[in-house]
Amino acid sequence: MNTFHIRYRSHDIPVSLEEENLFLVSLPWKSLYLVRKEDNEGATHWFEEGADNETQETKEIGTAIEMTGRTTGS
Repeated sequence: MNTFHIRYRSHDIPVSLEEENLFLVSLPWKSLYLVRKEDNEGATHWFEEGADNETQETKEIGTAIEMTGRTTGS
């Protein structure tokens, strides 16, 4: 398991790469599993596990994860 931190809403948030494209995000107010998906045009979208749409919150968290460069296990 690969753990790192992101900055989100003035908080230092721990994020764990659970498996390829699945992240456990430990927000102060809740924990969520975030899934990274790529559409047929190559755009990346971030969904809460079990959801079928990207929200503003998941998009912002996903963007913060992408900015760390830690979106893969390598």
